[in-house]
Amino acid sequence: MTYRAKANCPVCNSEEEVWIQNGKVCFTEIVHCDRCGSIYDPLEFLSQLMDLRSNNTVSSKYESSSISTLS
Repeated sequence: MTYRAKANCPVCNSEEEVWIQNGKVCFTEIVHCDRCGSIYDPLEFLSQLMDLRSNNTVSSKYESSSISTLS
């Protein structure tokens, strides 16, 4: 199963959204903070698992609209 989560930069506390599958971060194993330039392992600094039923990101809106137009 795949989950969305938020990780916080250990230096500036900026949030970054990541995807987790089978206990590993998908697509990248490290995160580069755009705010301060720090590089960190998001699994070490997870702050929140996000509920996919209330998904309000731009990508989820695009995906939801694509699915509804296909049916």
